[in-house]
Amino acid sequence: YTAFVSRTNSSTLSVSARRVGSMPARVSKASPPKVTSSVVHLVPRPSPLPVDGKKLGRVTEAAFGQRRKMLRQSVKSLGGEALLTRAGIDPTRRAETLSVEEFVRLTNAV
Repeated sequence: YTAFVSRTNSSTLSVSARRVGSMPARVSKASPPKVTSSVVHLVPRPSPLPVDGKKLGRVTEAAFGQRRKMLRQSVKSLGGEALLTRAGIDPTRRAETLSVEEFVRLTNAV
């Protein structure tokens, strides 16, 4: 698991997250929830990736805005398949399969 957050000026934050473990949901007399909680360990990156935070927010919002859609459909409002081609990303992929670096490359291609 990797998380990336970037803000402009001096408040830039860049971290990677690694899954440390999982815990089953507490079981009560009612039917147990179908969820698993996880513990993550956050490690700051040595330096943030070069990306505009506002643009990255727009790209991730578009990419994850439509559930289970291919990226060519999800980012249509930002340039669709042409944008993905410029970024070197297969348009048939889904948002959840992209790495942080690929999201940065996609954002920088907008």
